[in-house]
Parts: sequence; structure tokens; C-alpha cells
Amino acid sequence: MDPRFRHRRVEVRREEGRRRFRILVGISAVVAVGGGGWSATGSSLLDLDRVVVVGAVHTPAEEARFASGLRLGQGLLDVDGAAAARGVRTLPWVASAAVVKRWPGEIRIRIVERTPVAFTISQAGNAAVVDETGRVLEWADVPPPGLGALTGLPPAGPAGSTLGPEGVAALAVAVALPAELRARSAGVLPAAGGRGQVDIRLQPEGLVRVGPPEDLERKFEAVRTVMANVDLQNLAVLDVRRPDSPVLTRRETPVKVSTPRVG
Repeated sequence: MDPRFRHRRVEVRREEGRRRFRILVGISAVVAVGGGGWSATGSSLLDLDRVVVVGAVHTPAEEARFASGLRLGQGLLDVDGAAAARGVRTLPWVASAAVVKRWPGEIRIRIVERTPVAFTISQAGNAAVVDETGRVLEWADVPPPGLGALTGLPPAGPAGSTLGPEGVAALAVAVALPAELRARSAGVLPAAGGRGQVDIRLQPEGLVRVGPPEDLERKFEAVRTVMANVDLQNLAVLDVRRPDSPVLTRRETPVKVSTPRVG
């Protein structure tokens, strides 16, 4: 055989061998990566090692971890972040929660808490602190300073419960009260007869009949105008349900009757 043909045949066979070797190496690499992926997923490298709670002030971190349903040692890829966040949002103080995975083994629960705006009486007789939606945040021996007072309501339920419709209506008025009227207020309460009507009890005496919690800016302006221009002595009721024509009613002044002296 011509040496040139023999040399060419040897080169062709060598090239085929190199091609088969490259294919075999490629297949081995894919298998290795795939096997490594399964192995890593099922290994402790991707297990949940830490749950960090961020943004909680009134919510104990341990309660947030428990409510999330997360368990140390579970696979991080198996964590349902949306379900964990929903669990945390059931806690009384939590307004929103987000669950963020941080590789290789950490989850962060980011919490935004609710803001207390008022208080009422709880079933235990102490102060039930509520946010603007009427959600009971906690029971406290002494209400935090600066909160509006709700009176005349049924006792509030435990933390996490919500005030009834009459309480929510009174709360809307209490939250909207300007500072100067809040200083004169002894409490916001449902009006007699209910149906979403609201009254404000004044200090030292008198009642402001607000009606439903609507058009409050005009109603409060009517109250300010009357207080600035009218003698409020013996005030019984200031009715601003129609803010363009407020009506003031006074208590009857007791009349002192003198009797003739005998002897």
C-alpha cells in the first residue's frame, strides 16, 4: 500500500478516536453535573440553618418564626415563601411580611408593623390598643400616651380580633380628630340608637353629635367656630350633623328658690 494512503488512514482513525473521546467526556460531564445537582439539593449544603426576623418591635422574633411554619433543617428549595409570609401576617401587630431566601442556608422575614391610634376597654378591663382598621394589637395595663379614647363600646376581644361596626365608626372619628379637639375630648362613642352615628364627649361637660363619620373636616370646623364664639357654660349638646347650621342646646340651670325665714 502506498505509504501516503496508509498515513492518511491512520490519521482518519485517530481523528475518529478523538471525536469519540470528546463525546464520551461530554456525556460524563453532564452526568456528573446532574448527579451533583441532585446530591447538592438533598444535602445539608442547602438546608435551612437560620431564620432572621427584621423590622419587628412589638412582635417577638420567636413568635414570627413559629407562625411562619419554617423548620431548621428543611430543604431551602422546598420553602414556600408566600405561605410562610401569610402565617406571619396572622400575628396581631404585623401589617405586612415578606420572606426572602439568602443562600446557602438563611431566610429573612421582613416585617412591617401596624401603628396604634386609639384604645378602648378590653374583656379583662384594661386597655385594648387598636390600629386604624380596628384590629386589636394588644391589651395594656396603661394605654400608650397620645392615643384617642373610644368609650361606650362592648369590651374588645383578644389581640388579633377586630372591633365591631360601631367601634370602627367611632374609630374613624377618633383618628380624624384635630389636636385641639382631641385635647377637649373625654372619649368618642357610638350615639344612642347606633346605626353608625357617633358622638364626642367633651371635658368638662357636653356632647358633640357628629353623626356618621363623613364630611368630618367641615363638622370639626363647625365645632371650632362655635367653641371660639359661644359661651359653652352649661353645654348639653352641640349638634354638627349638618355642619352648615350647628345647633347648641344647654342644660337647664337649676333655679335657687329662697324660703322665708321663720321666727
